[in-house]
Amino acid sequence: MTSDPLNDVVSAQYEQWSYPEPIFDLRSWMKTQWQWFDPKIAHRLFWPDRDYVPHMDILVAGCGTNQAAVFAHANRRANVVAIDVSQASLDHHEFLKKKYDLKNLEIHRLPIEEVASLDQRFDLIVSSGVLHHLADPIVGLAALAGSLRPNGVIGIMLYATYGRLGVEMLQSVFRELGLGRDEESIAIVRETLATLGPEHPVMPYLEIAPDLRYDAGLVDTFLHGRDRNYTVNQCIELVEDAGLVFQDWFLKSPYYPPTTPPDGFHASVAGLPIREQWSIMERIRPLNGCHYFMACKPERAPETYTIDFDSDRFTSFIPEYRHSCGVKGTTLSRSDWAIDLDALGLAFARRINGWRSIAEIISEVSNDRDAPEITSDDLDEMGRRLFQSLWQLDFIAIRHTPSPPDE
Repeated sequence: MTSDPLNDVVSAQYEQWSYPEPIFDLRSWMKTQWQWFDPKIAHRLFWPDRDYVPHMDILVAGCGTNQAAVFAHANRRANVVAIDVSQASLDHHEFLKKKYDLKNLEIHRLPIEEVASLDQRFDLIVSSGVLHHLADPIVGLAALAGSLRPNGVIGIMLYATYGRLGVEMLQSVFRELGLGRDEESIAIVRETLATLGPEHPVMPYLEIAPDLRYDAGLVDTFLHGRDRNYTVNQCIELVEDAGLVFQDWFLKSPYYPPTTPPDGFHASVAGLPIREQWSIMERIRPLNGCHYFMACKPERAPETYTIDFDSDRFTSFIPEYRHSCGVKGTTLSRSDWAIDLDALGLAFARRINGWRSIAEIISEVSNDRDAPEITSDDLDEMGRRLFQSLWQLDFIAIRHTPSPPDE
């Protein structure tokens, strides 16, 4: 390390500007909000081959003001360890720990780079919106890898290059104006945002960043002392340079072409290797501001976490709805958008319950008098593509049993 993470521009910023906005009523907040990487709601994305394990060890690396407390409250039988460089953030965690009697929450002022000093191993490590602020993200992620159990998972969020082009433009403007991280600078940022026309590239980002109403959110976005953005390929390179394996996208919808390509372009993309598909699609759908993904150790068996709809075993997959997703009427909804389903789509979607396999669902649909009449082979293929599409669009997760070693 070239600087002391406890005494550099980033730690100084978060001492002055606690981020994100502190939560004071955790129970009320959790009625309508959630943390994406919370294993209580997301364990199937981390471990498709096993059910939720209440007694796990979780590290929240760069916990900010609230994140580890949310995890500890939602996962009462888990051991949750929170580390951060900001004492102000940890003080708020101490407040939440005391208020909600979070005996399972352990708090340390510690840089990610020094996580080995805890001398602990974890089933789940979460570093959301943190690594891109480190002086050397590879060093930080490698340190986390050293504290991960063999079958553990690291949930990571990094800023996305193309979705933040407008942010980068304004950051450069504010640097040239000599703005700092003070009240006067924040006022100028607000004035600048108010003058922008709808054509400015930052406008789509403002629509997906509600924390900008909070001064610390403005500082974190436009006046940060150190951050960087990542493309798909750079995310994967970071993971591999840290000695890990890229497991999968946690939020997948920005990266995949349609399962039934509507035109020659999408058909051409769909014919490429999967990582090339991801790289192209992030440039076709450039509004994604953050990458959410998972990494794991190389020794973890890929068959325990790989979901391959082109495999002959896809019918053994058991789909279940992700958090805040489901069917109401003819509409399939998730937290931020919805799609209308036709009669066949509804026949499939209404049978998703977390214990029926795709084979069982297809069989039931074939005997459903209200569903369109389709040949058995066509129904199998339609089922494959429908469930693959719902998985890629973040409506469902998949439970599966790995193939035996000789398959």
